Amino acid sequence: MKTKDLTINALIAAIYVALTLAFEPLSFGPLQVRISEILMLLILVDKKFAFGVVIGCFIANLYSPFIYDAIIGTSATALAAFLMTKTENKYLGLLLPAIVNGPIIGAQLYFFADLPFFLSSIQVFLGEIIAVFVPGILFLDRLRHVLRNL
Repeated sequence: MKTKDLTINALIAAIYVALTLAFEPLSFGPLQVRISEILMLLILVDKKFAFGVVIGCFIANLYSPFIYDAIIGTSATALAAFLMTKTENKYLGLLLPAIVNGPIIGAQLYFFADLPFFLSSIQVFLGEIIAVFVPGILFLDRLRHVLRNL
């Protein structure tokens, strides 16, 4: 990885952590709209940004009230990021964080926090729709244009 790419990924990770912690009440638990997940859009611009998003997610999840979130939540984000790098379909790419994180985080909340699986999954899914899909529909093409030369 080039120094420039490493620096950009470090900045992405730092922004992810800062946004997650700044909006902490929305970032953890069954009713979550993790604002920092908007950075997932960067993966659809260039797959090299996945590293920064996943590292940022891991560091942010170290602050979760659920310590296992650092492994399970980060793994879900890493899986979504990986799948996003493999899709050519813009809409599927925008939906992948919701499709992956909904059931995985729902299961995590079910097994470790004794919360209802289906309801938790739906709530996390909808949070991802709000944080990633909606902004992606509105801004992804413009973001690609602006970041085209990074």
